[in-house]
Amino acid sequence: MAATSITDVRARKTFDGCARTSFEVEVHTESAWARAAPSYSDPRSSGKYEIVHFPETGVQGSVDFVCTVIRERLVGMDACAQSAIDAALREIDGSGDFSRIGGNTAEAVSMTVAKAAAASLAIPLHTYLGGTFATKLPHLMLNIIGGGATMGGEGWRGRGPDLQDHLIIPVGFSSTYEALAAISEVFHVTGELIREADPGFAGGRDEEYCWIPMLDDRTCLDILKTACERVCSRRRFRFRLGLDVGASDLWHADEQAYVYTRAGIKRDKDDQARYVADLIEGYDLFYVEDAFFEDHIELYADQCQQFGKQCLIMGDDFLATNAARLETALSCGAVNAAVVKLNMAGTVSETQRFIELCRQNAIATIAAARTYDSPDDTLADLVVGWGATGYKCGSPAGGEHAAKYNRFIRIEEQLGPAAEFAAYPGAHP
Repeated sequence: MAATSITDVRARKTFDGCARTSFEVEVHTESAWARAAPSYSDPRSSGKYEIVHFPETGVQGSVDFVCTVIRERLVGMDACAQSAIDAALREIDGSGDFSRIGGNTAEAVSMTVAKAAAASLAIPLHTYLGGTFATKLPHLMLNIIGGGATMGGEGWRGRGPDLQDHLIIPVGFSSTYEALAAISEVFHVTGELIREADPGFAGGRDEEYCWIPMLDDRTCLDILKTACERVCSRRRFRFRLGLDVGASDLWHADEQAYVYTRAGIKRDKDDQARYVADLIEGYDLFYVEDAFFEDHIELYADQCQQFGKQCLIMGDDFLATNAARLETALSCGAVNAAVVKLNMAGTVSETQRFIELCRQNAIATIAAARTYDSPDDTLADLVVGWGATGYKCGSPAGGEHAAKYNRFIRIEEQLGPAAEFAAYPGAHP
């Protein structure tokens, strides 16, 4: 048998970074083996166009599928035949949206097979996926202040920021380590400024380890801006601000309004467009994600036409890493950037096709982790192998986040002088 022939596929229950039951997959070949764990999707922050992430029997069902029907099908196949592996997963599922075996099951198996193939060939995963030209590192986009759906459930709604993520993007850095060091400094300065603005603040963080103050969104952006200015005074580069509005969580179809619980305001579609435009202009935002409900495509198109030359108009729930959704968005010029999540697409092959479609249309690709992630660093190699423009994740705190950040640092070291940061295809900071 060939060195890359699959000899065994296993799975076991484990825990993710938020103390929730998850699972991991092992794939063995004739010459090597690999292990990886999926991102665990937060149902409170999932879009209607995503695949179904778990079978009806949950995590145990994922483990059972891997250890039985998936194992039986994949043993004997070539781990390097990624498209065939991913097609087999689709065929085993048979539903079209992975509702039988679960998208997280497919994600874990698909990326572990890729990892095992790379190990069998004794090359890094990013090189296996992208070849010798996989030398581009992503720009980092990290959440510092949380809000909205990530705050911990309905009991917190209205007590903190209405918008989901308040981000910073470093510009002009010379290395991944330098960028992360500055981001970490901003994170800690932000915590100090929140304590000054909110005497009752006890250091609370959300499930992405971002600060969750009992403050409104504009105050949070003001604090972030001040923190960035303080850190930049001691550094050679600057920061831009960004927002993940999480608008699908704000939209109430029964009221035909975006409901801002803390602010006590209901905005119709036109009001929402004006509000987001005011934030972009007032804070010179470079990144705006999911500013509208995923079916309000005309609002995305208007926003992209107005701000697309100066700001990344992002689709996450709006696009769901789905090529058909992207084609629809492209037909009316609704986005100039796309969030890329492997567990929205389900397999490495489908994610790669989505990224290629973005690249062909000069759409920036921002790879991202999910809220309930595991301390697995595989995603970092995937991001570099795909040549993604950027990488968005939670705060610098949290072991599951640090695993990826530290892997980026190691990859940069391995690449040596060939390493460079990805170019923005359109709007750039």
